[in-house]
Amino acid sequence: MNYTTQIKSRRIAMGWTQSELADRCGVTLRTIQRIEKGEVQPSLYTKTRLMEVLQIEVGDFESSLEITENESLKSKPLTVMQTFFALLHSKKFLWIASSLILIITSVWKGSGLFSEPVFSRSSPPKGFEIQTINCGSNTECDIELTRKDDNGTILWQKTYGGSSYDKAAGVISVPGAGFLILGSTSSFGNGNYDILLIRTDEMGEVIWQKTYGGFFNEYGESISLDENKS
Repeated sequence: MNYTTQIKSRRIAMGWTQSELADRCGVTLRTIQRIEKGEVQPSLYTKTRLMEVLQIEVGDFESSLEITENESLKSKPLTVMQTFFALLHSKKFLWIASSLILIITSVWKGSGLFSEPVFSRSSPPKGFEIQTINCGSNTECDIELTRKDDNGTILWQKTYGGSSYDKAAGVISVPGAGFLILGSTSSFGNGNYDILLIRTDEMGEVIWQKTYGGFFNEYGESISLDENKS
């Protein structure tokens, strides 16, 4: 039995919906859906929570994970750590360990372990407000960009995101008109959470949007132009 079937069968056996399992694990509904479909492998934190909530033995879960050759080569040391942490069976210790790994992965730039962050801090351009809205639950939010005139009157207001969690981080004006919006998303991308970058025209209409990230959680924090204004 592979891990996707194992998770789904255990959830059904306990009489839970995907939404109920997501709430109990503290992850997004979309993450549970993607894991059960085999679209993404669970991160260290998600894997640990699934084992605890669904009462799955460490050995059973480890043996059912399907790892590609490339992922195995890149993740071998981490797999050893995951097994070690899981065997300790300490919720507090596991939470600290997984949080530390997520913090480290969120500030990586390329292959440099302690290189500069991908984005440096900046303030929104004058007359603009960016915020996270529509948070009906911990797993559902959207990004909102508002443009106002000098008197504070709203000129236009746009909402961005998908069916899951989308969080605003920052916005900047770009040369040649338009804006770049930075955030984090679990609605799109490869992992549970990925960095979200949206390019819009001067009226806030989406020109393109891209996600950045891989197996673990990556978060956009802030954004600014470089010295070349690009």
